Amino acid sequence: MPIFRWRTGFSNPLWELDRMRNYMENVYSALANGVSQFRRNYTGVFPLVNLAEDDDNLFLTAELPGLDVQSLELSIKNDAVTLKSGKKAEAAVEGVNYHRRERNVDSFSRTVQLPVKVEAETAKASLKNGVLTVTLPKATEAKAHQINITT
Repeated sequence: MPIFRWRTGFSNPLWELDRMRNYMENVYSALANGVSQFRRNYTGVFPLVNLAEDDDNLFLTAELPGLDVQSLELSIKNDAVTLKSGKKAEAAVEGVNYHRRERNVDSFSRTVQLPVKVEAETAKASLKNGVLTVTLPKATEAKAHQINITT
């Protein structure tokens, strides 16, 4: 007899666990930036990122529309990549009542844990059309090695 039962609607319970893990990572990241930052950011994640890999590199892409290179800080520490921006919010227009004002993010910080060790010194980044692309070469010990089998 199972100890617990999954609610119907989950096609795979592991997907739900992964979703919860991502949510908790975002909560911890926001808490690390202070309680006021947590109150401001807990409902969403910004910027949206993808992390992919091939045999030699990790590729991190982030959507950063309207952001220029001068206001962006990118760092790698302890196998994690941190994106920060201190972008100044646009001033509110006088005489206008806002019903919703979501676009004026004045700053953000997002840390993404990397699955393998990387060589931070040789990482490359570019920002084009609002998309940041970071290429992170894998450390030698993180690359797969072919082992020959003798008979």
